[in-house]
Amino acid sequence: MVTKSFVILSNKAPSQTKPQMATGRYEFRVWPHDVPDAAALLQQSWPLVGAERRTDVYLLTERSPLTLVKLRAGNLLEVKSRGHDLGPLQHWTDHAYPLFPLSRSDLRALAKELRATRLQDDAGLSPAHLLARLGDTAPSILPMTVGKSRLLFRKGSSRAEICRATIAGRSRLTLAVEDSDPDSALATLDDLCLWRMPNRSYGDVLCGPRLAAAREPLNSHQVN
Repeated sequence: MVTKSFVILSNKAPSQTKPQMATGRYEFRVWPHDVPDAAALLQQSWPLVGAERRTDVYLLTERSPLTLVKLRAGNLLEVKSRGHDLGPLQHWTDHAYPLFPLSRSDLRALAKELRATRLQDDAGLSPAHLLARLGDTAPSILPMTVGKSRLLFRKGSSRAEICRATIAGRSRLTLAVEDSDPDSALATLDDLCLWRMPNRSYGDVLCGPRLAAAREPLNSHQVN
């Protein structure tokens, strides 16, 4: 059974003055309808290394399954890019922008990643300015707020999470494995028997309802 006890960490973005270098890792994320045995295995035999609760704002486009832009904790701009998959594993690289206010060059880079024609200079003043300007100049970009309550585990080079994601007032369980070593990631999937379920990233799931060729809808329950 998934525990509902969480250590609440800061909802603020880490202090940062320069963009992070892009880092790559293999990921496997599932969205089970019921609590899988893997959740119990993680809590029984994997070291718990942390827990957090935060709210991210995803800036969704039709390209989000491949290029996923979000405001981490609502204030730190991050971009994840999907590369070449390896079997059931998705490979992602991610980097963070500098803290707001953003420079013109950062805004140009962001507009390119969002496939927006351009962003007004004042869009870089703050996250609120960015969201307001997207509504004015790029209405096809859909901001979506996702609340996350996560337990984080680590064994060897693999990191795993049990997360309760809240999207548009509905809550859904998701489990994920991340690893820079693909062999280790595949071994972890075997240990947890997660490979039997489809690997679907946040970009895959969040874009489902808004794309013309709709993917399998989320089966979820209303938050009380």
